[in-house]
Amino acid sequence: MNRIAKAGSLLLLLSICLADVQKWSSHSAHILPHKHWEMGLFQPFRYGYSESLEYSTHPLWFFVMPNVIFKKKHEDFLKYNMASKWSMYYPTPILNMVARNGIGGFIDPTFQMPPMLGLSLSLLMTKQMVGTELTFSSGFDLGINFGELEERSNIELPLLYHRLGVFQNNYGLHTGIDIEKNITNKTSVFLDFDLSILPGMGIGKSDSGMGKIFGEYAIEHKLLLMHNRSDGFRVITGYKFIYGKYPFGEESRLLPFVPLLDLWVPMIELQWSGLRK
Repeated sequence: MNRIAKAGSLLLLLSICLADVQKWSSHSAHILPHKHWEMGLFQPFRYGYSESLEYSTHPLWFFVMPNVIFKKKHEDFLKYNMASKWSMYYPTPILNMVARNGIGGFIDPTFQMPPMLGLSLSLLMTKQMVGTELTFSSGFDLGINFGELEERSNIELPLLYHRLGVFQNNYGLHTGIDIEKNITNKTSVFLDFDLSILPGMGIGKSDSGMGKIFGEYAIEHKLLLMHNRSDGFRVITGYKFIYGKYPFGEESRLLPFVPLLDLWVPMIELQWSGLRK
């Protein structure tokens, strides 16, 4: 029972981090048309507020991690569609939930997590090239602590560590490329590579290579197969791979990973879209 409860807490945390599975145009510089909406099992609710602005939020996680993302369309540059993406999140409630001993605990309960605000800004550039959509993104992340944060309070797990590490390092940088290609009229493949770094964090005398240059870092890659069953519904399957530098060394992991079964299973996501009348 303890393993099941702990796996449930881990699933909650990872599902928030895995909620970056590509949607119709969420990772590109394209904006949802006015009054159009999208949502998925693990995805945020996304809404076209106007022809140049959209917002999104994770409604299921809002009460344990308040969050909001805005994406703003800008003028084209060198034939690239341009947009900026601004995000804010408040992870303190969910981190205090898992700061316990025993069932569902990942953080020492003697560590009281202070109020924390995460901010992120990304610049997106999208272009169609030879029937393939390419999106380049770069930006920075800020972790603001309104109190003392214990250095040992981070969760040293793939996906979680580098996303929460920004609060220990106060800032981070990210960049990446997304590639999407139609295979048939209803099926497409999506591929991405992303690099997140925490400059200067965890650098030791024995470090070499990327760790010496970047500090602690994570390289993430997704491969997804997407099938549109209709204009408003599609099914996605695939995997996510992460390789990173942690306090205990370097490690790679294929996700989703089921702790109870000690194996990897394919990612399955269902997504819906529509128009608010």
